[in-house]
Amino acid sequence: MTAAAKPILAILGGTGQEGSALALRWAHAGYPVIIGSRDAAKAAATAESIKLQCKEATVTGSDLTSAARQGEIVILTVPHAAQLSTLDLVRQQLSGKLLVDVTVPLVPPKVSRVQLPEGGSAVVQAQALLGDGVKVVSAFQNIAHDRLGDLAREIDCDVLVCGDDKDARERVIELARDAGMRAWHCGPLANSAAAEAMTSLLIFLNIRHKVHGTGIKVTGLDNKQAKQLSLIALPDIPEVRPGDHLPDIILAGLAGADTRLADGDVVVIAQKVVSKSENRYADLADVEPSPRALEMAQRITKDPRVVELILRESRDVVRQREDLIVVEHRHGYVLANAGIDVSNLEPVEGQERVLLLPENPDASAAAIRAELEKRTGKRLAVVINDSLGRAWRKGTVGTALGASGLPTLLDMRGQPDRSGRVLRSTEVGVADEVAAAASLLMGQAAEGRPIVILRGFPYALQESNAAALIRSKEMDMFR
Repeated sequence: MTAAAKPILAILGGTGQEGSALALRWAHAGYPVIIGSRDAAKAAATAESIKLQCKEATVTGSDLTSAARQGEIVILTVPHAAQLSTLDLVRQQLSGKLLVDVTVPLVPPKVSRVQLPEGGSAVVQAQALLGDGVKVVSAFQNIAHDRLGDLAREIDCDVLVCGDDKDARERVIELARDAGMRAWHCGPLANSAAAEAMTSLLIFLNIRHKVHGTGIKVTGLDNKQAKQLSLIALPDIPEVRPGDHLPDIILAGLAGADTRLADGDVVVIAQKVVSKSENRYADLADVEPSPRALEMAQRITKDPRVVELILRESRDVVRQREDLIVVEHRHGYVLANAGIDVSNLEPVEGQERVLLLPENPDASAAAIRAELEKRTGKRLAVVINDSLGRAWRKGTVGTALGASGLPTLLDMRGQPDRSGRVLRSTEVGVADEVAAAASLLMGQAAEGRPIVILRGFPYALQESNAAALIRSKEMDMFR
């Protein structure tokens, strides 16, 4: 969804702790946000504060009725004492719209005691006041504002969504997911009473255990959710030249794609642009072939200067035939011609340039990841991929040469399969699967899409690298 397609969110009571934290989350996700308050100047100040944290955010402030009029989806985050009077004030502006009511019926001073209103639910009362012309959905009552307001913090509790309209419920679940939260359809609006009551229980737990931000987490349903994996090829990536700073290029590409990085994203970068930025060029005119390179070049009909570079980049020659040398690269990969390439290189007059693999792809991935995490506040992973041939099968496939921040090799040994049988030998090359998926969008010729964002990575991020994927020579049955 592009920013142009995202609805305008009006947050009534958006100057408060919960409302401003939700506003920050949605602004960071690319939604246009209007802060609504009885004090328009205070709303404008809150909007400016959010823009300081999200430089590219579209956030404005206004009075309650103006905000409700302009908002396509309206979120109510005022205290319970002001809930019905606020809704009565903006009732006309809400007609035909979706209202997300975050109201919790807390009655000071005993806010840790459940005190539901007459009828059992504050949000049900809101629906009764507004009538059928407004689709009211209950959500976000059990998420602490300090969790919401820290963009670098993963929200590890769930959102309970109740409503009588299916499409409205799903829209709110989507809003929660875009803000970095997991949300569940919890039935009709009448069930909101349970979510509202739960807030007082959580406050009691906070007080009893001297903590902040307890929440609810639904367990046992992970396998019931439809799994989704999305790939975003960043557009208009310029020709990369020596010294170019890849994190800058990636962030500019994200802006061009009208998206932002989210926690858990995997940034997949084509090896070639990493090599170019690191100036891993070699001019064949400067290469003096060794006797070994001359002899091998004559036997397989290949430029002896290229053969010399291949040998310099390799530990061992595995196979050779006409115009091809399969080697064990100094980093351990077994691949053709040590990964040396001439495709998609800008010609330079008077030079015969070829491009070598990055000096240390794992280190390059780690450095790029560290800066992206620092600049975005997100937990990320980075994979540097290249297209390698495979023994026994035709065709090249995207393969991870460098990686940081994700489990590159997933050891499934000891886990049961669906029949209860214990797995004895299964290890999954997760980073290679990521690299191959991204290659579908990157292409192999003139596509010009060297950076792909993979979203929905199904495993927890952890420290690892692509070196973990290398099979030792002693364990290789074919060498």
